[in-house]
Amino acid sequence: MPSKRFESAMAELDHYQERRRALAARFLSNDTPDTHPIQTGGVDHLALICSDLEATIRFYTEVLGMRLTRIIQNRDEPSSTHIFLDMGGGNQLAFFDFPEKGPERTVRGVGSMHHVALKARPEQFRSILETLEARSIEHSAHGSRDTGSIYVRDPDGILLEVTTGY
Repeated sequence: MPSKRFESAMAELDHYQERRRALAARFLSNDTPDTHPIQTGGVDHLALICSDLEATIRFYTEVLGMRLTRIIQNRDEPSSTHIFLDMGGGNQLAFFDFPEKGPERTVRGVGSMHHVALKARPEQFRSILETLEARSIEHSAHGSRDTGSIYVRDPDGILLEVTTGY
């Protein structure tokens, strides 16, 4: 016989599931793409904050195989450097450092980012998984060695997902 605590938790989950159904009914479109064309061209770059540019560059180039493409001064903060890494697919991942602001971390909350999901073909997925294992970098893998998702944190604890979209 289920406990009252279990029944209460299940009722709460039912509430959230119903909320998801209502959102889908209200906002998911059944229209064809031609009916409502998208007004943007996709992601140019995501801009994140790091504490150590060199550690960030090494992780993203050596572990994830990205290529550093640009290093410039941040327009808003002269002491800050803005770097760009090629994520593939015409998309860039950018980082700022803020050396004058100190090492304080942000707290997860409204307006914050949960994780960045990166696309990978099976051969890229295997290569990244092998690199993580060879370097003893903590990660979790879901799926097989060819398809699925790998979750790993960068040097600043940013959660990354590498996925084949299975």
